[in-house]
Order: sequence, then C-alpha cells, then structure tokens
Amino acid sequence: MANFLEKWSSKKADKPKAGARNVVDTFRARVEEQKAYLEEYARDAAGFKKWRSTWFQRVPGGFGVTVGRDSINAGQGLSYIVVESVKDVAEFLEDLAYHAEKDVGFQQALEQNRRRRVALLNAAKSGGDAVASKAKAKAKPAAAKAAAAKSTAAKPAAAKPAAAKSAASKASPKVTKVKVAPAAASAEAAKPKRGRKVKADATAE
Repeated sequence: MANFLEKWSSKKADKPKAGARNVVDTFRARVEEQKAYLEEYARDAAGFKKWRSTWFQRVPGGFGVTVGRDSINAGQGLSYIVVESVKDVAEFLEDLAYHAEKDVGFQQALEQNRRRRVALLNAAKSGGDAVASKAKAKAKPAAAKAAAAKSTAAKPAAAKPAAAKSAASKASPKVTKVKVAPAAASAEAAKPKRGRKVKADATAE
C-alpha cells in the first residue's frame, strides 16, 4: 500500500463538479458514443441489440439519423436525415461534432436545450417533493388518531389488572386464615393423645 501511495499521491486532484463540462464537450462525447455504437453495428449487424440508445435506425432506403434525442436541430430546422450507408452515418456524425465545435448558433441551441432539460428536471423534482410533503401531512393526523385510540383502549385494560390485584390482595388473608385454622386444630387434637398416653403410663405404675 505504501508503494501505491508513493506512486500516485503526486497525481491527486479534485474531482470535477457536476455540470463543469460545457455543452459542446458534452455533445461531442455523445457523438463519440454514437460512433462507437456504429462501429459495433458494422462489426455485427445481425447481433446488434442497442438500437434504443442510438441516434441512427434502419429505415427503408438506408438509415435515418437524428441530431440527438433532445429535440434540437443543427440549424434551419435540420434535425433528421436519411442516408444510404453506414459510412454516410459516420460522416454525418463527424461533421455534426465539428459543427457543434465551430458554429456559435448551434452552441447557443445546445445551451438553450440544456437549460430546458434542467428546468424540466427541477419541475419534476419539486413536484415529487410537494406530493411527498402532502402525503406526510396527511399521515400525521392519521398517526395521531391511531395513537389516541391506542391510549384510550389501553387505559381500561390497564385498570382491570390493578383492580384484580387489589381484590386478590384483600381476599388472600382470608384464604390464609382458612388454611391455618385446620393446622391449629390438628395440633390441639394431638395434645390430648399425648396426655392420654401419659395418664395410661401413670396408672400402669
């Protein structure tokens, strides 16, 4: 482990913050991803299974290619084309990446699209938080009612054992008296027998 730290500690750096990459870099990264999908498709067209992630699709006459999944256009309403071959798809993606890097108007369109997506995500998130808070607010009175019902139901039940204990404590001395009385009687009954034996001995002498 010490060798690992010696080797890599000088390379230590802060992780980039979310959203630090600009829209052009993000878009170019997406284009590179599409190029990788296209190469995978070219290697094994029959076994390709990632159509849902691609900007290109097989259509009658070739391939339909979109600018992206975010409803943006590359200028003058250009957002979808149909080309004949995989090579044409690759060329379009390459030109699209260059266009994104050099065309200020397209960069502005990318930025506006990013802001729209952020606004939609924030609206969805705040809507979800509002629903959750309403559900919590409704749950609190219901929980309070349930707790009150439990406490009222528990009071009589708690009172009954106490009453039973007090009644048992009052009745217990009587029970012990009854049990002790026969023992005393048997002790008294045993004494005359001894006396009789003593008398019998005296008469014998």
